[in-house]
Amino acid sequence: MKLPRSLWLISVVGAGLLAAACAPPGDELFEPPGFTPLQDRDGRYRVTFGSGPDAVRGFLPDGRLLFRTFDLVPFGEAWIVASAPLEGGVVREEAAVYRPALRSEMGSLLVDEARRILAAWIPALPGVDGCPDSSLTSAGIPPPPTPSPVGVTLYTLPPADGPPLASFPARFIPMTTVTGAGTISQRVRVSPAVRDADRDGANPFGPVLLSGSTQLIFSDGEQLWQASVTDTSAAPVSIGAGAYPAISADRRTLAYARPLGLDSTVRNYFVPVGIVVCNERHVEVTAASWEIVLRDLESGTESVLGEGRDPAFDPVASRLVVRGSGLQWLELSTGVPSPIPATTGAFAPALSPDGAKLAFSLINAETEVDVYFIRLTR
Repeated sequence: MKLPRSLWLISVVGAGLLAAACAPPGDELFEPPGFTPLQDRDGRYRVTFGSGPDAVRGFLPDGRLLFRTFDLVPFGEAWIVASAPLEGGVVREEAAVYRPALRSEMGSLLVDEARRILAAWIPALPGVDGCPDSSLTSAGIPPPPTPSPVGVTLYTLPPADGPPLASFPARFIPMTTVTGAGTISQRVRVSPAVRDADRDGANPFGPVLLSGSTQLIFSDGEQLWQASVTDTSAAPVSIGAGAYPAISADRRTLAYARPLGLDSTVRNYFVPVGIVVCNERHVEVTAASWEIVLRDLESGTESVLGEGRDPAFDPVASRLVVRGSGLQWLELSTGVPSPIPATTGAFAPALSPDGAKLAFSLINAETEVDVYFIRLTR
């Protein structure tokens, strides 16, 4: 069943066209008009209605939903992280003051009482990852795919907007491995988690804050790393293979996804560069399945809970929601799964602080990725 587009979207588009015509991107926070979630026949409430892929990024402590979107940007040049109250109201852009300094996609925003961690995704640049661009590739020679994203930069921001981005500590996390860069024979390796982010807008990288909020854990798409929030000169420490980190409400248990049954597909692209040919060899790693691992952060002990990826802790019950073909619950004590109706194809699950709502991203009837939520009964 196709859903009608909300009137607030029309207002946003109109305002966006006017802003694009009259002014360059600014530093002001962007607030679209009010909206009302629409309920479909499956009992889901649809929150976004644009043509770009909107991906859930979690909740703020006050219950507002964070999501990554392209549709709300009035000048249409960047991704933003926005928030919305799920009962209806005003959508609000977060951390807009930093937008002009970013030449990349915003991936996620992590908020606690003292700071905000902004993760910006860095796409590949021509000639930086892989063979240089060549006009000869248009002569019937297929160009190689762009390995994107190739990194994430984590910015540690204060609770409120104000100072310029350059004044804050930042940490760059490389992701796609390119060997032989700058030569005529190059190898590009893309992990399954990075491809998931590129295809769906999922967030396999994190980060999550640990107890005390001085340390965080993030993933580069293959490995989990622990790093200091305040001391960016200290090198991150690898804590094992994994992606999609999630932290329990008491910040004592880490959940993450580990790929199983790894395989790879190799493709060669021969790109003319002047009088020579550059061979770009793409190795794309795929995973047959994923398993959810729990780690006790005090003792370091681990246990496999069950299959799935993209875990999120229930704040009021001893269970996780994870992604498979649809969303399902995994009981922390037993690992027993139970499917969640009307979530086939959903990803990026997140639970509200009171545990009353489950939000996720989903391809809708118009083949667009939008944000939805369902109400949970206890």
